[in-house]
Amino acid sequence: MADAGTMFRTAPTTRRLGDYNGITRVGPSTTAHFTGSYSGAGFICENVSNVVITTPGGSAIPGTALTAKTLYPIGVEKVVIGSNGIVHVLKK
Repeated sequence: MADAGTMFRTAPTTRRLGDYNGITRVGPSTTAHFTGSYSGAGFICENVSNVVITTPGGSAIPGTALTAKTLYPIGVEKVVIGSNGIVHVLKK
């Protein structure tokens, strides 16, 4: 008898484990939008210089208020980076 959970479909070969399952690197001189199914669930700043993070509520967080290499579990709508910042936006 077939396993009830996979009777009519094949079992997935890749399972997503952990709190975050995707990452997008936003480099220098870039503006990136994270909306809809592409929304960001958190971020890590590799370099906080010239960085502005905008949350889904519209609030802006300047890079000067952030600590590099720290996980911030805050939703991300937009990332604007000047000449030398780097942000890694995490997805769920």
